[in-house]
Amino acid sequence: MQDAFEFDPQPLLSPTSITSVVEVTDAELAWLAGIIDGEGNLQATVQAKKCGSKGGRQNYYEPKVRITNTDVRMIQRVSEIYVKLGLVFFYAVNSVKRYKNRKSTWRNQLEITVGSKIQIIKLLEAVMPYLVHKQRYAAIMLEAIHWVQSQPRRGRHSAGTNYTGKNEFQEYIAAMAAEREFHIEPEVTHRVASQVLQW
Repeated sequence: MQDAFEFDPQPLLSPTSITSVVEVTDAELAWLAGIIDGEGNLQATVQAKKCGSKGGRQNYYEPKVRITNTDVRMIQRVSEIYVKLGLVFFYAVNSVKRYKNRKSTWRNQLEITVGSKIQIIKLLEAVMPYLVHKQRYAAIMLEAIHWVQSQPRRGRHSAGTNYTGKNEFQEYIAAMAAEREFHIEPEVTHRVASQVLQW
């Protein structure tokens, strides 16, 4: 793994309805990056799934990019940009009914998810120049996906080498975990009205 992570700068739609990629503006990508920064979840998990013809189980890297919100208008706007980018994505409703101690003010959330490695690469490379606090995490995730894609016989129907046990992969996971925990205590910042925040 490299020491520095670098990069080059509706109603429900089924994947079959995505027929062509429409040009996306810089303003749309900047807006989407802001939504991902604020409302998005870049998820990097390792899951055990069946593999090979003998039905054994093996760990696989399953990244996802999720955006969740109670305002369906925002999710609709995200879906419009996703369609322009030619992405494959899906929806889910997070119902408050599943929470026993839910409050009367809680509302159901609508979630839009990109769950394919190839699709995530396309999405993150598009918004990367505009991301702020999730930019480094996204860069590590991208590099991890490219590394996984380079591994031989990595599919679920193949009993190939378990790449998740390799040191290189564990370094990616550790780097993402460290970036997720990164925090600057607001009290140590240098705050002067109408001037850029410093620390």
